[in-house]
Amino acid sequence: MSPLIIPNHRRHVQVRIQLAQLALVMAVMSVGFCRPALAQNIVYPGSYPQSYPVSNSYPSSYPIGSSQVISSSQSLPQGSSQGLPPGARIISSRVIEPTTVMHEPTVTRREPAVASRESYRDDSSDREIKREPPLQLAATRTYNSRPRFPINETTEQNRLGDNRFDELPVSPYRVATIHSARQTAEQFRRIAATSAPIAQTLATENANFADQWADLAQTNMSVSQRVFDANEKLESTRNDFETVNAKLTHYGLTPTIGTLLRHKREQLDQWQVDDSQTLFASDELKRSRQRQLELEMVDYDGSDPAAQTATLMTDAGYNSATIERSSLAAQIEGLLMQRSQWLHALQQGYEDYQAKIGELDSISTASVELTSDYRTLIDQHVIWIRSGDPVSVSDFKNLGGGISALFDSRRSADFGPTLDQKFRTDSVGAIGLLATIVFLLIVRWFAKSWLIGIGNRKRMKDSKPAVRKVASSVLTIVTASAIPGVLWAVARWLGNGIVSESTLYASGGFYAGSLVALAFELPRQLLRNFGYVDKHVEIDLPRRQTMMRYLTLVGICLVIGSYTITVMGSVDHGMWRGNVSRFGFMTAMLVIAWTSHRLFKPNGGSLEPFIAKFGGKVIHRVRYVIYVAAIAFPIALFALSALGYGFTANELTKRALFTLIAVFIGITLWASVKIVSAHGWQMLTGVTPPPRKFDEYGEIEVQAEVGVLGEHFLELKHHLAFLCQCALVLVAIVCFGWLWIDVFPNIRMGNPVVWNIKDTVTQTTVDAIGQTMTSEVTETTPVTALHLVMAAATLFVAFQLAKLLPALFDALVLQRVSFDEGMEHFSLVLGRCLLFGIGCFIACKWIGIRWQAIQWLAVGLTIGLGFGLQDMVRNLFGGLIVLFEKPARLGDLVSVGNVTGRVSFQKLRTTVLTDDDGREVIVPNKNFVSEDVVHWLGAGRLKVIPIEVAVTRDERPADVCRTLTELVLEQRDILLSPAPQATLVCVGKRSQRIEVRAWIEEGSDEYRFRDALLSTVTKFLKEKNWLAANQPSQPLISDPLDSTSDDDFGMSRKRSRKRPA
Repeated sequence: MSPLIIPNHRRHVQVRIQLAQLALVMAVMSVGFCRPALAQNIVYPGSYPQSYPVSNSYPSSYPIGSSQVISSSQSLPQGSSQGLPPGARIISSRVIEPTTVMHEPTVTRREPAVASRESYRDDSSDREIKREPPLQLAATRTYNSRPRFPINETTEQNRLGDNRFDELPVSPYRVATIHSARQTAEQFRRIAATSAPIAQTLATENANFADQWADLAQTNMSVSQRVFDANEKLESTRNDFETVNAKLTHYGLTPTIGTLLRHKREQLDQWQVDDSQTLFASDELKRSRQRQLELEMVDYDGSDPAAQTATLMTDAGYNSATIERSSLAAQIEGLLMQRSQWLHALQQGYEDYQAKIGELDSISTASVELTSDYRTLIDQHVIWIRSGDPVSVSDFKNLGGGISALFDSRRSADFGPTLDQKFRTDSVGAIGLLATIVFLLIVRWFAKSWLIGIGNRKRMKDSKPAVRKVASSVLTIVTASAIPGVLWAVARWLGNGIVSESTLYASGGFYAGSLVALAFELPRQLLRNFGYVDKHVEIDLPRRQTMMRYLTLVGICLVIGSYTITVMGSVDHGMWRGNVSRFGFMTAMLVIAWTSHRLFKPNGGSLEPFIAKFGGKVIHRVRYVIYVAAIAFPIALFALSALGYGFTANELTKRALFTLIAVFIGITLWASVKIVSAHGWQMLTGVTPPPRKFDEYGEIEVQAEVGVLGEHFLELKHHLAFLCQCALVLVAIVCFGWLWIDVFPNIRMGNPVVWNIKDTVTQTTVDAIGQTMTSEVTETTPVTALHLVMAAATLFVAFQLAKLLPALFDALVLQRVSFDEGMEHFSLVLGRCLLFGIGCFIACKWIGIRWQAIQWLAVGLTIGLGFGLQDMVRNLFGGLIVLFEKPARLGDLVSVGNVTGRVSFQKLRTTVLTDDDGREVIVPNKNFVSEDVVHWLGAGRLKVIPIEVAVTRDERPADVCRTLTELVLEQRDILLSPAPQATLVCVGKRSQRIEVRAWIEEGSDEYRFRDALLSTVTKFLKEKNWLAANQPSQPLISDPLDSTSDDDFGMSRKRSRKRPA
């Protein structure tokens, strides 16, 4: 008999087992129907709370036995109760374990929900399972102190009191369900050992799926605990932050609160270490999605068990229609059905796991932001709190122990494992760090070679000295920033992501080293051979090379010392805490004091020639004060550290280094900024630089010729330079104050709150179930004295820019675009209004004036202006009409009512008319709307030059007129507007007469100009053979104001044309 054929007696046993199982199921159902008392409390599967996303993820186990046909109700993840144990019921969302009915119908005994009958005993292991806290999937939106799934069910029930029907969702990821899944996997393997090859493969894979679900459930439990702990710590930190902030507001900074803040600062470092252990979201999400993809790629997933069974049987060469193979087909179909539900449970489990990872990442991000705010609050208040005891004799005695602790490898035992974990979890970041280091070193080599090449004239030798100076200053900054940039990149990588105490200490040390390295690299690169000072600054420093070597040696020592001091100041040494750090810091301050002495010594100092040339007479006279300040500052820090204010000394040192670096960068780039600004101004104004000239000794400096327009541009340039310098000084003061204001907290009292502005804003939040909620919140914004100063400065800048707008418009616009006087005036008025309006808007934002607060005042003013100031409103609207419609432009001779004169100025409310005697008449703009306006177009301002010529009839009149118009336009002093006109006057038998009219400005000799124009036209027509033999007499040049009656100004209005307003 073939080994694949099942014996008859085994088939009979199988049938009996199936009948027994069916009877057992019917008995359990009858018991359930006989309990009407609980029917009203039953929550059927369809009514399970939808906020819990997990379904079909709880596996049961196989019954003990060797049957080959397995009932799906015993070995599949149950899909009817959201992953609950088989037979369990939900009463008000609380799980009731399955009950076993004894001989007495009134006596029941509760049993744990496990799969096999052998586990139906109330032993100690079952009691442990029942006491196991259900670790649940927490909410993904809000972070309340209470977890969504209770960690301790007994505690939750005690908190709820007698209200036993509150909803407490139960997670399927518990010890009992994991234990059941493990048992199911073992039974799958036992089935595989006694089955045909096809069923053996399916059963083995099902066992692997069950084990995979168990591992996933175990991971879900662990992540749930992490979510709960992180949420609890976030709430604790938030409450602690609010409490400390309230104490500072109520009591101020007392020694007790200062000591508390200092200890909290150390605790924040440890919290950062703990938080970093949860920063594995990207790696875990990638891994879980890969597993999900593998599940989707399973060939026979049980989605269609009958069809897949037939396919498997056919591929194996079996005929499922025969009686001998029907039992095998039934077994394969059952295994496929079980596989389908296991795969569904795994998919759901991975979705839950990804949701938990996302929630954990959100909580960790919120914790990092809160920790940063907490650290900022602490740093603002603990600077002047004593961080240790003053130096004593015992400190010198214990110095040896501190040095021994410096070389104790046990304190950095976790450094290597943490680095290995960082490389494994964030390999992209590690590769990015290595690439950044290589890139910075290559940039430094390239910049240094170009800096030296520009200095020895091997590179950019044909460029201007100013261009070489700009390039040298930028390359100096780049070269000096490369090595500090490498240290900063290493510090940033060590301090982010997964960290430990040793990596945090090393990160702080690298940060300190990068800051000290930049402070010494900048002056060292400035003083190097063929560098910026050597070749591009006209100054002789006799000790330049000596100072460069000295700065190199001291810089290396201080970089190493800053790393050691920072690390040893953070490591807990027990009784030797801070000894090495304190004495190292004091030694470094002495070295800096000696370096300041060599640099700033009034007589013979290395920087004395530099101060004498570029500092001016005032700075050079007070060089003794600079010398004393440069030495006194490190000595003061030495004293602070010796008195126990080590943290204060460190903070002052850090801010002093930032200030020194900013000063060095500003000194290096200042000349380049001026050169680039001058070149940009030349490009904007369209000024062409003079050509370069050379002689046998090199380039000759050529002075540009400055005319009237150039002097105007130069004056405007000085005004703008003054405004830019004021802006730079203001920015420098703001940056300096922002850097040092935390050192002196009481300075903030000099910025009192003037008033408060309350704004109602709309906030959108997302609750635990993903619904968007909108609420209105009143926010209070204080307006301080600094805001008033900024508002005044904004108005001042707007006023100055509006004042300089005509010159700016002339220099930047009119050199490229041709505007007439009227359009130019309109553009200036509109631009000034816009500039001042923008300045007023920004000033109102500074002082908290909102449109909601002044809208009714604006309405009242509008109504008042409409009734009480009607004439002024008419004048304003008339001014707008004058500006936009332009019935009269600047220089036009107009008559408004009984007043005649030339338009000399136009404002929003009035227009100024001027006569030939210099008298000015101010006309309200409403007169341009309400009265007749006579516009004497060109009268007295332009002269018309008429000429007549006779041409042959061989050419078309239109061609002759067009040619003569183009010829006249090419002549000098002919106006483009109004344009010249050529008109056919009459046609004779042999010739045709053309009249040409052109306009010139007043003040020219019109008769001489007409003779010259007539000679040019006649000569042109002769060359074309268009000139007729007989020429007409020329018309008279008439004055449009002659032979008319005069008014008070000697002007006539009879022959003028009326132009409606």
